[in-house]
Amino acid sequence: MYKLLALDMDGTLLNKEHKISRENFEAIQEALHMGVKVVLASGRIFGGMLSHLKQLNLVNDDNYSVSCAGGLVLNNTMSKIIQSNGLSIDDLKYVYGLTKELNLSLNIYTRDSILAFQDDIFSRFDAIANNVPLKIVDINSLRDDVEIYKMTIINDSIDVIMEAREFLEKLCPKDIIQDKCFKDIKRLECDVLDKISVKISDKYTVVKPLQFALEVINKDCNKWTGIKKIAEELGIQNEEIICIGDSENDEHMIKNAGLGVAMGNGFSKIKEIADYVTYTNDQHGVAHVINKFILGKEIAYAED
Repeated sequence: MYKLLALDMDGTLLNKEHKISRENFEAIQEALHMGVKVVLASGRIFGGMLSHLKQLNLVNDDNYSVSCAGGLVLNNTMSKIIQSNGLSIDDLKYVYGLTKELNLSLNIYTRDSILAFQDDIFSRFDAIANNVPLKIVDINSLRDDVEIYKMTIINDSIDVIMEAREFLEKLCPKDIIQDKCFKDIKRLECDVLDKISVKISDKYTVVKPLQFALEVINKDCNKWTGIKKIAEELGIQNEEIICIGDSENDEHMIKNAGLGVAMGNGFSKIKEIADYVTYTNDQHGVAHVINKFILGKEIAYAED
């Protein structure tokens, strides 16, 4: 019997409107009623996960989350940090220097905030997704002991951003996306992120959750290390864990779980390594997995 269900959020638990469907909600509540632990594992900061945790009735001392793509693991009342793998100010300065050389943008993530070094469309999108104000900072103003759990490198070239704009506008109200976000958009090679990933992957865990972004976290962590730590706290074995995700930052957890599930809308690479491919996030793919593998029933869902 599966005892722990770990869910990515964007592109997995959440539909294209960035909401939890009724079908997913009801299936999760049934799983919880059966005693299954449900863990959200996201690249978001914890504050960006909180409203969904509340909706799912998961905000108490006995439930846990993996935030910042594995950089910070804590219980859902924030009263206990289970695992923390941060980055130093020296790490930040090193990566910041590379992004300046390559004309890329950079955001950093603390437990409760997102700090950006530029005002651009992705930074606005990120702040809205995480339900926090956008804070523009100067790197020289940061204290040496600043807590950093994740960095995101963004290729905001015109080719990449225009392709991503429809995706961004699903989350950003159009009146927030001002023309000034686009006036200085750069023309860069679209594979520049792959080049920087090769350069720094020996020092950090580097994954590409979106076509135009790289997540950089401590070399010792990823979503799976966070989930495994939670499972150890709860006395749950790897084979008793289901992990569901759609993008590259879900690869570790999908490969290592007892049942690794890729979303129908997921990256091809993720589908190839998964034990099972479910429906898309708009076809309640999470609910399908819960019904099939936890509740033992088959329900066909139509797309909303």
